[in-house]
Amino acid sequence: MCAAKKHATATRPGRIKLADVAAASGVHYSTVSRVLRPGSKGRISDVVAEHVRTVAQELGYQPNTIAASMRTKSTRSIGLIVHDMSDPVYPPILNAIEAVLSPEGFVVLVGNTGYDIEVEMNIVNKMASRLVDGIFVATTRLEDPIVARCQDLGIQLVSVLRQTQTEETPAVVNDCLGGMQTLTRQVLASGHRDIAVILAPQNLSTARERWLGIRDTLTEHRIALPDHRIAFVERMSADEGLEATKALLTADDQLPDAIMCVNDLVAIGAIRACRDEGLGIPADISISGYNDIPLVDMIDPPLTTVRMRLDKIGKAAGELMLAHLGSPKLPAQTIRIDAELVLRKSLQHLKR
Repeated sequence: MCAAKKHATATRPGRIKLADVAAASGVHYSTVSRVLRPGSKGRISDVVAEHVRTVAQELGYQPNTIAASMRTKSTRSIGLIVHDMSDPVYPPILNAIEAVLSPEGFVVLVGNTGYDIEVEMNIVNKMASRLVDGIFVATTRLEDPIVARCQDLGIQLVSVLRQTQTEETPAVVNDCLGGMQTLTRQVLASGHRDIAVILAPQNLSTARERWLGIRDTLTEHRIALPDHRIAFVERMSADEGLEATKALLTADDQLPDAIMCVNDLVAIGAIRACRDEGLGIPADISISGYNDIPLVDMIDPPLTTVRMRLDKIGKAAGELMLAHLGSPKLPAQTIRIDAELVLRKSLQHLKR
């Protein structure tokens, strides 16, 4: 193996080609192709592969993705549809997905829907026109026209965080039912009996499971949840959490012992609403969330919540997409990632 000829092609006009890398690295063209072309098969020693990659980097080689797409019938691109990428739940999932897909030569294209189903449909159509190999959908509803549209287009789907009613789409989700059951038991074990809840639309599997986790656990302990102790948010944001909490605080002359929120952003809004009313957390009302997004351990007081392993969810989703792209006839499966209770100071232990 000869040393790389750093200057032999440095001034050559036009795109650096595989043949240039082969000439500079002193190895056969087919070897360079197997090292640098995503999805290529063949056993290449680590030493040779590293040498080829080093030479390619020195020469400034960039793969011709258009030519590769025509040759392989694959654009090596995957879509990811989210409501709002500024939601702290999504970045860890994207990072984990990219960690799985990037070594396989894939790039992830992100589309933000702004909670607008027409925008979402438009994003799907645009991704389809770009011939994406698959789409991760993190906006899935129990009955979802977007899922049906992708199936009509023959696009491989993987649902992330949520799933459809019939579970006909491969999905990676959090165990929201079990997670919320565990949290509700802890709230009860802490002495709370007059509990209020802030829920999300029940056409989402996550929201539905979290509500069932609360309802079923309270029923097991023969604790009633009257209508005036239930509030809903359309978007799971701090602003809507603040407004929902204000409504709960004025719905009855007696304050609830605790407010259980559908997610952490809603819980942050609930804390703000209580503070605006001069109430102490948890001295007057305990508050809990769900997700364990970054920095909720740094707010005052640190938030009791349920941790979703977003990195695990993203990794499993990436692996599931690769599996289905490699074997399109694989049956759909739902992978459920366990949740973990995280106790912090926003939940007070009452003495009864």
